[in-house]
Amino acid sequence: MIKNILFDMGGVIFRQNSEEAFRRFREAGVNTDEYMGEYGQKGFFLDVETGKIDAGEFCRRMAEAAGRESVSWDEAQYCWLGFIRDVPLSRLHNLLKLKEEYHICLLSNTNPFIMAFTRSDKFSDEHKPISDYFDTLFCSYEMQAYKPEPDIFLKALAADGMKAEETIFVDDSLKNIKAAEALGIRGLHVAPDEDWMEKLTALLHICNGL
Repeated sequence: MIKNILFDMGGVIFRQNSEEAFRRFREAGVNTDEYMGEYGQKGFFLDVETGKIDAGEFCRRMAEAAGRESVSWDEAQYCWLGFIRDVPLSRLHNLLKLKEEYHICLLSNTNPFIMAFTRSDKFSDEHKPISDYFDTLFCSYEMQAYKPEPDIFLKALAADGMKAEETIFVDDSLKNIKAAEALGIRGLHVAPDEDWMEKLTALLHICNGL
C-alpha cells in the first residue's frame, strides 16, 4: 500500500530551461562546461547544493571563477533562476489533490538561491510558496546529501517515518530512479517536463489495487 510520494523539482514540478541558466552563468563570466550539467553540478556548484559551502561562499567562488572582484547574491540567484521556465498551476493543483490521500514530499538536488524563490509568494501564480503544496521539503543542501546517493533517500525516509515499500519516487533522471529502487522505493521515471499525473495515477491504482 502506497502512503508516500516523493517528487523531484526541476523538470517535474517546474518546467526547466537549462540552456537559459547556462546562458546567464556564461554571461556572468562562468565556464558552465566546467561546473554544470543537466542532472547535476560539479565543483563549487556541487558544493553549494550539498551544503558544503553557503550562499555567500558560492558568490565568492563564482566571482573567482569569472575573474571578477565580486558577485552579488541577487546576481547569483538571477543566474540560478534561469533553470525555471515556469511553474504549471495544473501540477500544483495535482499535488494538492494527492495531499488529500498521501504524504507528499519534495526531494530535490537544489540550493539556497532557487529555494529562496520557491519558498516565497513569487513561486506560483496563486502567490503561494512551494511549502503550501508539500507536506515536507527535502533539499540536498539542507540535508547535506545528494541524489543519486542512497543517503538522501534514507534520511528522508527516516525523517518522516516513511517505509520504502510504501513510497513512490517521481523523477526525470533514470539514474536517480534506479538509486531509489535499489532501496525498495517504487520509482516512476518521467520525461523532462512531462505531465506525470496520468502515469502516477495508473501506478497508484496498480500498487494499491484500486
